[in-house]
Amino acid sequence: MDRIVSGGDTAPEKAKGGVQSVEIAGTILDVLIQADGPLKLAEISAQVGMPSAKVHRYLVSMIRIGLALQSKETSKYDLGPAAFQLGIKGFARFQPLKVAEQMLNDMVEMVGETAALAVWTEKGPTMIRVIEARHDFATTIAPTHHCPLTFSATGLLFSSFEDSARSDPLIERELEQNRNSGRSNAPKDRGSLAEAITETRNQGYAVMSNGGGDGFGAVSAPIFDVSGRLCMALTLFGLTDRVDASPDGTLARIVLRTAEKVSSAFGYKV
Repeated sequence: MDRIVSGGDTAPEKAKGGVQSVEIAGTILDVLIQADGPLKLAEISAQVGMPSAKVHRYLVSMIRIGLALQSKETSKYDLGPAAFQLGIKGFARFQPLKVAEQMLNDMVEMVGETAALAVWTEKGPTMIRVIEARHDFATTIAPTHHCPLTFSATGLLFSSFEDSARSDPLIERELEQNRNSGRSNAPKDRGSLAEAITETRNQGYAVMSNGGGDGFGAVSAPIFDVSGRLCMALTLFGLTDRVDASPDGTLARIVLRTAEKVSSAFGYKV
């Protein structure tokens, strides 16, 4: 979206059949979308080419309707809950995602276990689509479930391939929680997690068995967009006695192959 430069509050509200204030709000929203994390008011103002006081007034309104939020600790601005819901709804209507969903269905039918797609949000890896296997022992999980970054296959994948500026703060908090709670089968420090990240990057996908003592096994593979950035994780999971989560197992090859096909649908070329 092209940046809109406004000379002041006296600019006409309507231009060429549109509403200028809506277009300016859209430009501010685009800045928040493109950012790698929360922004200061001055940073947003510089990018849209408007005085900070005017940008602030727009942000106040955007916060009221949930398109933006402001941290009480840092005073920085970020995308709000309504923006998240827009992303989820828009994603669901995005044609490549429909292709991904069909491949997800095919994989579940082939393997007989539950599978999901996850994206990065401010709360970490978050499921946006879950296809449950059709049997009594199938794993069930909420479509908006937030995955642990250090002791789930999906989280480990994002810890390995997501921008560290986004993932590091959440990883540090979770490692501290692992230490304080004595959580079983979960890394307690950066060194332990670094080993798992190195293995994940080398093999190109993540595996986890009984992570955090949850009794589940899972394999998660990356889906890249046309620019080569991680955009989603494709994960298949189930009870540990039903799912072979070994790094060289048949299940790992199936999940990786499916993820590669989805990446291709998103325009990614190796």
